[in-house]
Amino acid sequence: MSKRDAIEQLLGKRRSQAIQETINTGIQKPVAKKKATFDFDDQFHKELKIFAAKQNKKMVDIVVEAVKEYMRNHKPPV
Repeated sequence: MSKRDAIEQLLGKRRSQAIQETINTGIQKPVAKKKATFDFDDQFHKELKIFAAKQNKKMVDIVVEAVKEYMRNHKPPV
């Protein structure tokens, strides 16, 4: 089997799973995302990268989790 065939088979499987999940639950998972760019100094970037690797997580997941936590703890007054 060629790499292309393997990739197409894998993609087909994923699409089938998503379609079946939609049929079973009646809910389609949202896939829309927005990109944001942040500039970190070199040292902080290095620390974040090491921290994420030690937790076996992506850097973006660490940042998103930290921002969500910050927002939960710093709600503006109504």
